[in-house]
Amino acid sequence: MLPMKLYEILPYGYVAAGSSVMLSVESWLALVSGLLIMIAGAVIWVLRSDNRRSDMRNAREKYGGVLPFWLYELLPFSYFILALLLFSATSNMYVYPSAMILMIVGLQLWLLRGSYRKHSRPKIALRPVRYRS
Repeated sequence: MLPMKLYEILPYGYVAAGSSVMLSVESWLALVSGLLIMIAGAVIWVLRSDNRRSDMRNAREKYGGVLPFWLYELLPFSYFILALLLFSATSNMYVYPSAMILMIVGLQLWLLRGSYRKHSRPKIALRPVRYRS
């Protein structure tokens, strides 16, 4: 079993490793493998985030938006991945401002989602069992 600190930073490590591979190596194979590593980190983050939410599932579905669950949850990562693809796939300097805006929006959405998901689960008070005599 992994230590808790390593377990918690694993999705962030996947996203960082995938983005560094995408930006550093000039090969389509490296681009695709970095993309797959980033998608794996994003899916792990979404699964953990959804599992740790403490608000009621019915309320989430009732007040959900028009986007499907997975599309909504992966939206920040898709902005970030699209920005990295624009940075790595093109050498046109006029595309870079758009890529930078996409990267900032993706990071901002990711940080906001992370801050919204800090729900605390209700504590269950354990009472001593009383035996009737």
